[in-house]
Amino acid sequence: MYSIDLPYPPIKVSKKDPKYIDLILLNYASDISEFDAISQYIYHEIALKYKNPDVSATLKGISIIEMHHLEMLGEIIVLLGGKPGYWINDKKKKYWTGKLVNYDISSLQTILTIDIEDEKAAIKQYKDTITKIDDPNINSVIKRIILDEEFHIQLLTTLYSKYVK
Repeated sequence: MYSIDLPYPPIKVSKKDPKYIDLILLNYASDISEFDAISQYIYHEIALKYKNPDVSATLKGISIIEMHHLEMLGEIIVLLGGKPGYWINDKKKKYWTGKLVNYDISSLQTILTIDIEDEKAAIKQYKDTITKIDDPNINSVIKRIILDEEFHIQLLTTLYSKYVK
């Protein structure tokens, strides 16, 4: 219901390539990541639970799909020889922090706009990651995740049209 109706590819890597770990970690636990998306969707879901149950339920459903994406990326990190921690390696280890969540819940329009823009940013980052990884197994998983992210934009845009415009 909150993901497209296609199977996910098997989680495997062609070879352990440590340089891919940092690329996957960016999508796993940075400011544009599955971990950040889950945190933000759950925050928005709770904030809207009694004001707009329909939107709240959709955000919760999307967050569950994002959890599956996080799990798949974490498994890839492990297969590459890394640790699936909530950090990125940018010269030194930078840990994910709750400061990365956008806490602006001033209006439904703001919430949905933030979530749509964040999905677009995630897609852009995933596409950039694909260009830097020469592993068809990893890239097939990322491409499948992108399909879900595009579907999330459709769901969020539909909610925007229904409740904001």
